[in-house]
Amino acid sequence: MRLFFGLSLPDEIRRAAAMRADACRAAIPGRYTLAENYHITLAFLGSVPQDQLASAQRVLSACLRGMPAPTLTLGETGYFGRQQNGILILRVSSEPALDNLHHLLVHTLIQSGLPADSGPFSPHITLARHAVLPDSPLPAGAALRFRPDAAHVFLSARDETDTLRYTPLYSVPFSS
Repeated sequence: MRLFFGLSLPDEIRRAAAMRADACRAAIPGRYTLAENYHITLAFLGSVPQDQLASAQRVLSACLRGMPAPTLTLGETGYFGRQQNGILILRVSSEPALDNLHHLLVHTLIQSGLPADSGPFSPHITLARHAVLPDSPLPAGAALRFRPDAAHVFLSARDETDTLRYTPLYSVPFSS
């Protein structure tokens, strides 16, 4: 099972991100993400045996215990990688910063014997992969704020039509 910890998006934020992707689509070729898959990754586990799912769930529960929801703000359109083969993203800022939660999750995963990607962390929503980015500025949009209700253990898997889907398997609410 390919797993990651992440935040799902409220419908109005998902629609705003989809509108930003639509504004990019005409000028920026690429493989665009399905709007229903939009999320913010907190920590990537990668391939995990099915019998370790309960351990991943315990890690998420322990790390979110008593944690209030951060306030997230959709920011500017940007990209990772190369201009000719980039990942088109919507930057996300957070108050308090999500970096501390990311580091806690990675540390706890490693302590629990689970895999964790400890590479750089930059909160974002992926709009497209294999994007060919223009020299001109990327489309802008309104800075929208929201607070997520919960964090999730997501399964990354292809469905019967070979479409990649991100499915929440387990949810932990933030404290109020």
